[in-house]
Amino acid sequence: MQNFYSEYYGNLVEPFITDKDISEFEKSVRIKEILSKKLLSKTTRLVVYREDLGVGLQSFKYYDSSVDRPVSAITTKFLPALSTSSRRNYELNLEKFSDKILSGIFKYYKPIIDQRAITAPIHEKKARYVPQQEVRNGRFDIYNIRSLVPIKKSRLTVGMIEISEQFSLKDAYTERNAARVNLLGGISLITLVLGVALSFSIAMPLRRLSKRLNKKLTPADITHQLESVRLKGLKRRKDEIGQLHNNLIKLTSQVAHLFNDKEKFTSEVSHELKNPIASIIAYTESFEGQDVKDPAMVHKIKLQAIRMSKLVTEISDAAIVDHDLVTQRREKLNLSIVVNDIITHYVDSKEGVNVVITSDIQSKIMMMGLPERLGQVLVNLLDNAFSFTQPAGEIRVTLSKNWRKHVTLTVEDSGPGVEPEFRSLIFERFYTSRKGSSVVKNASGLGLHICQQIIEAHSGSIIVGTSDLGGAKFVVKIK
Repeated sequence: MQNFYSEYYGNLVEPFITDKDISEFEKSVRIKEILSKKLLSKTTRLVVYREDLGVGLQSFKYYDSSVDRPVSAITTKFLPALSTSSRRNYELNLEKFSDKILSGIFKYYKPIIDQRAITAPIHEKKARYVPQQEVRNGRFDIYNIRSLVPIKKSRLTVGMIEISEQFSLKDAYTERNAARVNLLGGISLITLVLGVALSFSIAMPLRRLSKRLNKKLTPADITHQLESVRLKGLKRRKDEIGQLHNNLIKLTSQVAHLFNDKEKFTSEVSHELKNPIASIIAYTESFEGQDVKDPAMVHKIKLQAIRMSKLVTEISDAAIVDHDLVTQRREKLNLSIVVNDIITHYVDSKEGVNVVITSDIQSKIMMMGLPERLGQVLVNLLDNAFSFTQPAGEIRVTLSKNWRKHVTLTVEDSGPGVEPEFRSLIFERFYTSRKGSSVVKNASGLGLHICQQIIEAHSGSIIVGTSDLGGAKFVVKIK
């Protein structure tokens, strides 16, 4: 397009340049008169050079629009009414906001456009014979477009026409795609409104429901708390959110009833079993010291009754552990103090007179958990170690925390150990077939299972191996 205008302006000024009857100054005046009457863009610069071989574009100028452009006539404009000033400010702010968005878009896409738009610089000597054009990079989204076209008379170059202007890619795109931009803006606004509406109708109810489900249960009234998940506004909804809410209500109600029934069943069974067992123990004790036909048989009945009583107690304790692991709130505790207190109790009580307890406890090991249940793990492991190190032996307890922030509790003994084929079975309920169990009185097989249950509830693990003391080595790891 610039080449077209260059040829057009060249045809206008060529008669004056080749007229030998007028001076150079008069040629400049006449060229200025005719070009000043033609419409030129405000951003366009038009220069007409005289052909001076060897001088280049620093030669004599007949016309330069940047200097010779006539001053625009003074125009008057009325100030907008006060009632429309706020609307005008709103439109200006909206225009500035849109301009910032487009500027950000073109900032990232401009390097891609530059690869196709930018051309090599103009060769001024070649421009005396062949029209030349260049597109060079300007500031931000501006491109400087420049063309040089020779003015010829009978194949001889008598002058040069230079046209240069600045082209804004952003302004051109906005001007040509104003309707599309407005359409996209309208669609974006509608999408935003719909998104907000969906957020209030779907996301917000789901968030409220999630908060209800995330509430920590306490042992005070677990059934009531599970049933309190329901939300009034969601119960009446007929869409998927309402169905989800109602299904969750049914599920939590069933869980509450099952949990309540389990707790009642355990307490009732424990109570009903302990009464007759206590009576059996009492009757057998009344026979002791009397002249009975087979006192050994009476003693065996007493031992089995005591074993049964202990088993019922541990089953009841296991149910309480289940309840606490679900309902009790975790707290920050110093595990080092808990472990030290338990070991001190065993040493002072002299439960195993010929059993030596050694310990290596790292100080100030802080963690989140249930202190009573974690203490129960150590108590069960120590009781298990004492039972297999009688009448004499050694027990070693270590507690440490490494750089990976894993807490490691180890309990080792010098007993008979655990055979490899039984190591995966000893944590099952009521399993008591460990080597040397014949010397363990009233073993129920629930202690190690409860330990595993507590440790897994604290996101940990418990394994058994062989100790360098010769017996079993229980390793507890908690993250």
